Amino acid sequence: MNKRAQLALTAIAVSSALTIGCAGRHGIFGTDKCADVPAGAIPEPAGTKVCEWQTEQVQNAIADQTVYYQADFVGGTAELSPVAMERLARNSGSGLLAIQHHVIEPSGDTDLDAFRVHAVTETLLQAGVPQPVVQVAVPAALGLRGPQAERVAGGFGTIRNSSAGTGAPISRPSGLGGVGVGGFGGF
Repeated sequence: MNKRAQLALTAIAVSSALTIGCAGRHGIFGTDKCADVPAGAIPEPAGTKVCEWQTEQVQNAIADQTVYYQADFVGGTAELSPVAMERLARNSGSGLLAIQHHVIEPSGDTDLDAFRVHAVTETLLQAGVPQPVVQVAVPAALGLRGPQAERVAGGFGTIRNSSAGTGAPISRPSGLGGVGVGGFGGF
């Protein structure tokens, strides 16, 4: 038998061994190349999770446009603040006010909450919302209170990370001064 025939016979033998191995003994090195790919084995395309996360954040931000926090009222009254009125005017042009529920953060005083519901309902009716749904409830994105707010406000002037492995905080001026930031003092 010449070398050419011997080489062809070897190629056929190796090819049939690989085929039999794939079907009969889970392929070469224990990998079954003929098996079906189980569900979830192939990852989602790049950016899918980030896109879902960003979409959720956008939806939450839209829902937060019709939430009235304690700071959206003037002091302990039912009168809406100028910033809240500006936000109402901005959202009335987009149609957002008519399609979403309006949530008022509870103040702890049921009479004041009732007055606030009435005031917001009247304001929405004047803005052209046909049947506004206004309720007192704890908003999903509730701000910080008490000691939490003080810690955040006190930390604005300092960036707390360590450099050169010393563990010591690095202080950099932020321009905020650490006082009066965001009105945290009223809690």
